[in-house]
Order: sequence, then C-alpha cells, then structure tokens
Amino acid sequence: MITITSDGGVVTLINVFSCDPQNQQRLIDFWIRATEETLGKLPGIISAALHRSKDGTRVVNYAQWKSAENWESLLRIGSKSWFGEMGKYAKPDAHLYEVCYILDKSREPER
Repeated sequence: MITITSDGGVVTLINVFSCDPQNQQRLIDFWIRATEETLGKLPGIISAALHRSKDGTRVVNYAQWKSAENWESLLRIGSKSWFGEMGKYAKPDAHLYEVCYILDKSREPER
C-alpha cells in the first residue's frame, strides 16, 4: 500500500496526462506495460498509482521516488524509449513535489 508522509526523504512525482477520451485506456494499458516491464524496476522507485478521470480526458500518475536523481534517471531512460510512445496518446505535464499537508482519518472509527 502506498503511504503518503510529510516526514521527508521521499520525492513525489505527479504527472497529469491530457488525452482524448478514446485514448485514455490506450495510455493506461501502455503505461502499465512500460512500468511492469522496465520503468517500475529502476532503482529508487517506491510506488506508483494511476488515476483516470471520469470524463476520459486525464490520467494522473502519482509516484514516489527515493530522490530527484532517481526520477531524473528514469526521465533519461524513458525519454529514449517509452515516453515517445506515451506521447502518441496524451500530453504529459510532470512535476516533482514534496508533501506539505496530510489529513488522514483512515484510522478513525466510522460513525
């Protein structure tokens, strides 16, 4: 399970892909294949999750990395292979973030 923490030491990538609705599932399928075959095996990756918009126009990748350098390594490797193919289905907008606030009520009993 992905753990979101503001304790530091983790770099968060949020990549919002804009796409046409007919390309949303194609992008998701390709992203999963690329991640399972190569990108998810690179040093420094902690976790990754995809979120699809209900209207079909966005796919959001939330990933955690041990360092910005690990992400930059992925960027170099992916740019030569996987990212060009993903660009056929969507326009990415990727940025690195740090967590600055968390509301976690997951351990509270339901009322």
